Amino acid sequence: MSDIFKVKNILMAPLIRMVIKHPKIMESKLFLKAMSVFPEKVSTTYDKKIAISGIDYQEAFIDGLSYIRNEPDKVLDICTGTGFAALLVAKHFKDVVIEAVDLSPEMIKISSKKAEETGYSNMRFQIGNAMKLDYSDNEFDMVVTSNAPVYLEEAVRVIKAGGEILIAYSFGGKIFDKAKKDVIKLLRKNGLELEEFKSSDKGVFILGRKEK
Repeated sequence: MSDIFKVKNILMAPLIRMVIKHPKIMESKLFLKAMSVFPEKVSTTYDKKIAISGIDYQEAFIDGLSYIRNEPDKVLDICTGTGFAALLVAKHFKDVVIEAVDLSPEMIKISSKKAEETGYSNMRFQIGNAMKLDYSDNEFDMVVTSNAPVYLEEAVRVIKAGGEILIAYSFGGKIFDKAKKDVIKLLRKNGLELEEFKSSDKGVFILGRKEK
């Protein structure tokens, strides 16, 4: 791991612990402002920077997909960014219909273009707010998100009973490992049972199932 990513992990540790214990922080004006500005600034160079970093940002997410018990018909990718998670879901589940949302118009342009280039016709990318999703209750068999803040209550709202949510990060594996009890507590507070939790130096994935 490069020195810059070691520093990133050190800096992220207190923030991750704070957000897990106090998720309402993500609704603060300062946090929301940062989340509205950051994606626009990095959108055109994000994939390139990841590629040259030497970090396999897909590994934790791909590992999590292998633990999915259901065969979902309809999946929502929240904060899709450049669309890598949605594309991996499409590759893993051949007949699935995928909706993908992001607050950044630039990210949606990039992800839509990537999906078009790969030839997938079962995907739709559109601007959407993770805090207030424009979908009905119990609409999706599964929700996924990667390297993004998770508004868990809203995400769970759109999942069908018995459906799953896969949350993955390509950093902070050990940090999440130390906070596992708090993660489980947060999941249960939002009507989820932990199915799998796996952390490593490659990141972490958390797989939960919505209670019936």
